[in-house]
Amino acid sequence: MKRNFSLKQAVSVGVLSMGLLFLPQTSEAAYTQEDLNNEMTMAVSWMQNAAEYRGLCYQAYNTALAQVKRAAAAHKAGQKPLAIVLDADETVLDNSAYQAGRIGTNNDYTTKEWTKWVNTAEALAMPGATDYLQAVDQLGVSIFYVTNRRMDTQYDGTVKNMKELGFPQVDKAHLLLKTDSGNKQARFDAVAAKYDVVVYMGDNAGDLPIGTYGKKQAVRNAIVDANKAKFGVQYILLPNPVYGDWEPGLYNELDGNYWALTPKQKSEVRNKTMRKWLSKEAREEKAKGHKTLIQQIDDENAAIEKKYGLPAGAIHDDIRS
Repeated sequence: MKRNFSLKQAVSVGVLSMGLLFLPQTSEAAYTQEDLNNEMTMAVSWMQNAAEYRGLCYQAYNTALAQVKRAAAAHKAGQKPLAIVLDADETVLDNSAYQAGRIGTNNDYTTKEWTKWVNTAEALAMPGATDYLQAVDQLGVSIFYVTNRRMDTQYDGTVKNMKELGFPQVDKAHLLLKTDSGNKQARFDAVAAKYDVVVYMGDNAGDLPIGTYGKKQAVRNAIVDANKAKFGVQYILLPNPVYGDWEPGLYNELDGNYWALTPKQKSEVRNKTMRKWLSKEAREEKAKGHKTLIQQIDDENAAIEKKYGLPAGAIHDDIRS
């Protein structure tokens, strides 16, 4: 070890070493619910503003109405009466204002807050929804709204909202809200037992009678692929990039509950499931690996030790003591 560095140099090293000792911890800042909420910004903005979103809604309703008109024209006396089955939220009711209200806040989704929103009856009709439903009604076809809004706390607000928007056939016979299970299959079966269902419509694969409820991503995709010939014919889906059963379906832990994860963990699940392109240069840089914080500090300490003639590891030992 060299002994010929000056007192001034020694003091400088000591001060610098102490500075390293008392640097604030640079561990990753906590990822909050607000951070997770802010991930919705692009999707919600698109739903509220994009001409393309409006066009997709019109396309869905036009496609469905064409099927209803075809079935009504071919319907004969003595046959089962015709019906359509459709979801409510993000299928004919636009709740994007509720989602937008969470952006920039630390508020997670809760049944209590959702119920408050539902009972304000302020959801808008999605573009073309009222015209579509009124046209179906005028053709004499029954309309069944099969939704997972809750019968015990959200029925009155839902009825008020739908009637104010001009939706027809809004009553207890046709508005089938959730009473126990979120699986809609039993309600689908009850309608299909009495009616010939021309089309099913929704923003979620679970709005269709194809058995995706509670399934993970790979199974959900396989079920949809197996039914591909029915999409655009009997099954009509509307776009909803903000929420849905696809999100917990991304989490493939066998016994894991996605909704029990922290906001950071949810964000990590979303990111890990994405296919990401990297340029050749980026791939090469990634292959080199990145230095950890400790490695960076060790390198800085080694440079100081070399400059002032200190023994290797002197500062290294200090910052870990």
